Amino acid sequence: MEKVKVVFCFHTHDHEVNFGIAFMSSALKQVGIDTDLVIYREITGRDFDVPEKVVSRILWKKPTIVAFSVMTFNWHKIKNVISLLRKEYDGLILVGGYHAILSPEEVLSHPGVDAICIGEGEQPFIKLVKHNQKNISGIYGLVFKGEPMSPETLKRRWLVENLDEYPYMDYELFDSEGDIKLRQKYLGTISPSGIFSLPLIGGRGCPYHCTYCSNSVLIDFYGGVKRFVRRYTPNVAIENIRALAYTYKPQFFEFLDETFTLSKTWVKDFCLQYKEQIPIPFLIMSRIDTVDESTIALLAESGLKVFLFGIECGDEEYRMNYLKRRMLNKTIIESARLLKKYGIIIVTFNMFGMPFETKDTINKTIALNEEIEPDAATPFIYQPFSGTELGQLAYENNMVIAHPEERWDFCSPSLDTPELPASYIVEIVDKFRDKFATQNIQNIYSKLKAIVNHPE
Repeated sequence: MEKVKVVFCFHTHDHEVNFGIAFMSSALKQVGIDTDLVIYREITGRDFDVPEKVVSRILWKKPTIVAFSVMTFNWHKIKNVISLLRKEYDGLILVGGYHAILSPEEVLSHPGVDAICIGEGEQPFIKLVKHNQKNISGIYGLVFKGEPMSPETLKRRWLVENLDEYPYMDYELFDSEGDIKLRQKYLGTISPSGIFSLPLIGGRGCPYHCTYCSNSVLIDFYGGVKRFVRRYTPNVAIENIRALAYTYKPQFFEFLDETFTLSKTWVKDFCLQYKEQIPIPFLIMSRIDTVDESTIALLAESGLKVFLFGIECGDEEYRMNYLKRRMLNKTIIESARLLKKYGIIIVTFNMFGMPFETKDTINKTIALNEEIEPDAATPFIYQPFSGTELGQLAYENNMVIAHPEERWDFCSPSLDTPELPASYIVEIVDKFRDKFATQNIQNIYSKLKAIVNHPE
């Protein structure tokens, strides 16, 4: 078989590790396939890439297959790259990622796209490479140009059922990309602090049906929560992390699982091993209603320093009815106090400009943050993602602005109503950021630098 080289590409505004690509690269390398990477960067504080430069870098690597990973908010960036690439490249162009899964017809209709991955891609990609230069239609998990986009076709979504059976993420791909090493790149949420922090995950999938989140759609796509939510066994997770610690010597780990504390049993087994074998502080993302004092104490003893969680809206009724986040303000307040009791830094996520939100609900979001006094509170502006329940509600009620595609940047309102004008959302988010984020985040960075420079 002709030697195959897969060149991956993705666009980023912030972090330079793409988990999907990292897993794909590991799986391909395990079966002897060469992989390479081009990152399309538009990171604040650095020179922005342009599509022509991205295409030139892809072609310089002489790919057999070019594979793009795409989110909804950066599809408009990547499709410009694909259009330019197609003029100079006659090899296979494949697109995967959330947007390809949620909007397959839109992505495959692009004249430069030959095929899309409609689920997780390890096995489909390996089969694709093995069939290169042959009849490549009919691969489970992939849809090719010309194939009918039928409900039956879209059911061919593949996923990794046992994470332990596949290799962990390929960080070397990101280390060797470009002209600076991994330690100098923006990898996780605390990279701007100057701390060398590696992002990673202990599992895949989230069981909650939050109406604004694409996971609520993916749960059904993949056949329910039991198939969609998967964890590495604690032993394998620790083995993977130890290997990363030995190879790259990070100062911090960032566990970016959407609900790290979902299973108290798993957390206990994991933390007991982590504490004994990995003396590196870490942060986690999770739901604040999945922790109790014993879990928080165990996490803190194991090295947890930062806990990121979503409030989204401070109005209980709105949060439960419109977002399907069934947690009480009392629970949020009490759990936040427990985190502070154990010296854990708290960062909240908050969303503004949602369908049927009012100035009163926004005031309650502000008030709840004032009450729990997080170390920082991050604001996001709502975007109506394809297939989500809340997005559909926004479109059905004619709330969505006929915006340029650039609205997918989480900094521009997508909705505009007489009750809550887009201009007001911009104003309130700026004020919220000034009050809870700008200086507060710098304070967090200072605390974290003290932790890594003077470990206990």
